[in-house]
Amino acid sequence: MSEPLTHVSVHPHRTATLLHDAVLLRDGLRPLPLGLELHYTSLDPFAVRVTLEVEGAQVRWVLSRETLLLARSRRTGTGEVAAWPVPGAAGAPPALRIRLGPVDGCAVVETERDVVSEWLDVTARLVPPGEESSHIDWDGFLTGLSDDA
Repeated sequence: MSEPLTHVSVHPHRTATLLHDAVLLRDGLRPLPLGLELHYTSLDPFAVRVTLEVEGAQVRWVLSRETLLLARSRRTGTGEVAAWPVPGAAGAPPALRIRLGPVDGCAVVETERDVVSEWLDVTARLVPPGEESSHIDWDGFLTGLSDDA
C-alpha cells in the first residue's frame, strides 16, 4: 500500500482531500486494488465525495460525512450506503468497509480505518460536526433567483 496523502486547503474555501489505497472485496475472488479519493469541502459540509479508480476507470459516490464519522466505531447507514469497522486480519491494521449500492448488487470497498479516521478529524477541524448548517451560504445560493418564480 502507498502512504496516505492528505491535502488541506483553506483558500478560498476549506477543503480536505485524502488519497489512499483501497480494495474491492469480491465473493470467491482476490480483492481488487483500487485508488481511493475522499474529498470534503465546507461549501457542501454534510457530504464526502468518494472516487474509486482502477486502471483509469472511475466511479464516484457522495456519502454523508456523518455516516463515515459513525462508522469508525459501529455499523451505520441506510439504503444504498452502509459503512462499518472491521478488525485487521493477521496483523493488518483495523479496516473500514463501505457498501455502495443495493445489497443484492453492491460493491464493498475496504481501506484502513485509522487513515480515514485521521482524515475525518481534519474535516472536523474545518467544519465541526453539528455546525454544518452555519457554513452553508444561503444568500449566495439564492442570489439571482427572482421573486417572480
